[in-house]
Amino acid sequence: MSYIPKSWSAPAALVVAAALLIPIFAPDFMLFEFSIAVSYGIAVLGLNLLLGFSGQICLAQGALFGIGAYTTAILNVSFGMDPLLTLPFAAIVTSLTGVLIGLPALRLQGLQLAIVTFGVASAFPQLLLKADGITGGVTGLATDQPMAPQWFPGSLELWLYGLSLVCAAVSVLLFSRLLRGDTGRLMRALRDNPLIAEALGVSLTKARLAAFAASSALAGLGGGLFCILNGFISPQSFLPMKSIDILIGGVVGGITSMAGAFIGAVFIVFVPGWTTDINPALGGLIYGLCLIGMMIVARKGIAGVPIGDGLKALRRRINKRRQSRVPGILPGQ
Repeated sequence: MSYIPKSWSAPAALVVAAALLIPIFAPDFMLFEFSIAVSYGIAVLGLNLLLGFSGQICLAQGALFGIGAYTTAILNVSFGMDPLLTLPFAAIVTSLTGVLIGLPALRLQGLQLAIVTFGVASAFPQLLLKADGITGGVTGLATDQPMAPQWFPGSLELWLYGLSLVCAAVSVLLFSRLLRGDTGRLMRALRDNPLIAEALGVSLTKARLAAFAASSALAGLGGGLFCILNGFISPQSFLPMKSIDILIGGVVGGITSMAGAFIGAVFIVFVPGWTTDINPALGGLIYGLCLIGMMIVARKGIAGVPIGDGLKALRRRINKRRQSRVPGILPGQ
């Protein structure tokens, strides 16, 4: 049995179709914004894996996102490594860091774990400033961007957008493989009832640390991609609010959805700017009202809206009306 509800297949199809059609209609500067949204979407996907499927809350996802970005930047600036080759290292380093952050999860749960992990997110920018010999401190680090090959007919923005989609596809594949079979059942058992899972022989220690490791690896991959796209990072890019933004993206899009991760990422990248354009003085208020309205309309996130069921109901109504108009055929026949 698939772990993805059938009603979510429509949002997933829409996300894939939109991702493929965006380069046709969007100008280069919009392609850059969508590429940034994809990098956030990968980090949100990691949070969905941890919170939505494993039941472990983490408010340090922004810090893990930053660790991946700085891993890419340091390997490129200090060691001359090609930016694309740094992405696996960004995922690995962040995964190991996630295991360390996940150690408190062995004893703490709920709000206590949330406070501990948010403390990590709050301390991360200060650590970057203190380690200025490696991180560049306030001035940050400027990195190389992978140039489009000569055979590529499009612009640099289109090339980077394509690279973003490749990273997203790898992340979705990893996400899918983890949630299939015994691993997926283990994670959902850990979320639904840890005591029963432990009674059935599940090692809660290994399961929780593995969930933090996989979630952090995705956050690190998204952070490395973010660094490549921007070509520059600084501690100001990874303030504690970054973790809250990623959490908002997960909740708005759908905390137990792959498609919802990228829908939520588009929300947190574009909507704050749009609300500011409507009224610079009231941008924050409008954004907050958008969040409240979104939660009232779609409590399970945008991807949780049963689009498929709605389309089927609409189709049934249309068929009944057509049958009622044909002489000699009753609507129930």
